[in-house]
Amino acid sequence: MTNTELIEKKDLREQLIGRIEVLDKVKKLFLIPEMEVMTTKMVADYFEVEKSTIELCYQRNKKGINEDGVNIKSSKAFLNLQNVITEKQSYKTIVKISDTVTLEIPNRGIRCFSKRAILRVAMLLRDSKIAQEVRTQLLNTFEHATDEQKTLDINEETNIMLEIGRAAISGDIQRINEAYTSAIAFKNRHITKLEESNVELSRNNKALAGEILEWEDRACLNKAIRIIANTVHTKYAYVWKDLYEELLYKHGIGLKMRGKSPYIQYVKENEWKFVIQSLAAICEDKNISVSNVFKKAKISNK
Repeated sequence: MTNTELIEKKDLREQLIGRIEVLDKVKKLFLIPEMEVMTTKMVADYFEVEKSTIELCYQRNKKGINEDGVNIKSSKAFLNLQNVITEKQSYKTIVKISDTVTLEIPNRGIRCFSKRAILRVAMLLRDSKIAQEVRTQLLNTFEHATDEQKTLDINEETNIMLEIGRAAISGDIQRINEAYTSAIAFKNRHITKLEESNVELSRNNKALAGEILEWEDRACLNKAIRIIANTVHTKYAYVWKDLYEELLYKHGIGLKMRGKSPYIQYVKENEWKFVIQSLAAICEDKNISVSNVFKKAKISNK
């Protein structure tokens, strides 16, 4: 496989989109603290290209990149950050994250990219040496894992076939039966693994499309939030914040504008599918199995 194939083949990109750790291996990411995102300008700096190049790539592939975690962060959101210096001006907010990184946030907000969205850009950006290296590392990781698994499978299958041959030569009926039983189990294991993979992919896609609608209890949402927070070792409040922002900027549902905390109480019946969809998007952004989180939280998928 080549760099070009990764740019052109959507199914290959989907297989590798979870490998966000490759970004830091190629070049250290500098994310906005607490938010864990980068602005368009920061993404351009990472890939060592002009900001307009990232904007063009985004516009051409907007739907796919948005699904990986792109939203508009308000200037007010930056004022709540800890350990940063902020200065509110007439039409913008100045945010000093470090001695070398200062952001200008317009009052209308600024577009920000999650790690997963940045990886998606790397898969699609042609004129960047950094993006090319990310794609090379992705392909190396994929091919190494694939070759390693193939070798293990081939060795196991070879040993099973040899045992069948030895059993046949020995004429021992019990040994022959055991050898064939092992062969059938090997075959069934691979079929089961493929079926489970397809089921999980189907569940994840349904969740991201907002199609998982049945809850045993609305309190399951609290449990899902805790599972996500514990998995990524962050505070529950940060995950709730991500959920409210996802609902506001992606679906136009401003729960905080409807009343006092807890804001989730103001979700309307016809909006719960967007809550599910947003929760799934957060899981994807943090490289967590959507299916596993929903299963542990007892969010049914029917």
